[in-house]
Amino acid sequence: MEYLYVGVDVGKNFLDVFYLNKTIQIPNTSEEIQLFLSKLDRMQNLNFICEATGGYEQLMVQTLKKEKISFAIVHPNKVRAFAKSSGILGKTDKIDAKLIYEFAIVFKPEAETYLQTSSEEGLSGLLRRREQLNEEKNREHNRLDKILSNSVKKSIENHITWIEEELVNIGKEISQIQKNDSEIRSKMELLMSVPSIGTISASYLICYLPELGKLNHREIAALAGVAPFNKDSGKFRGKRYIQGGRSNLRKVLYMSAIVSIKWCESMKIFYERLKNKGKPSKVALTAVMRKLLIMLNSIVKRQTPWVKNLQLNSA
Repeated sequence: MEYLYVGVDVGKNFLDVFYLNKTIQIPNTSEEIQLFLSKLDRMQNLNFICEATGGYEQLMVQTLKKEKISFAIVHPNKVRAFAKSSGILGKTDKIDAKLIYEFAIVFKPEAETYLQTSSEEGLSGLLRRREQLNEEKNREHNRLDKILSNSVKKSIENHITWIEEELVNIGKEISQIQKNDSEIRSKMELLMSVPSIGTISASYLICYLPELGKLNHREIAALAGVAPFNKDSGKFRGKRYIQGGRSNLRKVLYMSAIVSIKWCESMKIFYERLKNKGKPSKVALTAVMRKLLIMLNSIVKRQTPWVKNLQLNSA
């Protein structure tokens, strides 16, 4: 599909938009974005391209979704690498907006097709908040053994208690979303039929891997970042490494893999076979992560729950 690309450099307060060979700056508010969109030629097949900014792009994305206008969010590292390869060393908001547009012209990123429902967006927000609280909880625990003051220790302990209460509340809200949304509930039931996949793991898979069940095994493994890549040159054969992918999802798969080799007999046998062949523990565990993901991909594709005697032989 041919698009008319619109490059957008997203900031906290402003959006710099490169459209029809000129850059326009608009405030990053829903009213101003809506006003700008109303002035566009909607007969053209527009595709807005922006970088992932950690959240500042969400207001624009939500407005584009509401208006049924295509968009794609690209990785900032790819745009910066494109800038270096093009000899573009300067960096301003206007330059970046045009750069993102030129990146889109060359690489033609496809519009996002896996758009989250309002329930999935709410679930994603809760998972992000859960990550933030767990990180803060770890930081507070790390401070405890370095503090001599009893009053400061008490303050830290009170904060940890508050965080733990908030984590319990978030868990309840996640369960409530599962209860109220039949589509999310059915997806979770399918995923949680696999030993080692709990409510949180299933929630991550739903929110951060919507392609599950829609891609082949190699594609889904690469997307999650558990597919090994070659490091060869001439006669040299280097070690295979995993790289890229979705790091937050990979962390969840890592913990699920550890649980699976304890509670899933087929996974335990697979892991031990790799270890007996001399594979390092981390390599064997990464293979378990990949195998687990392939199993989940098959389950979602078939829309049938996990069966205990089902054996997957692909590594």
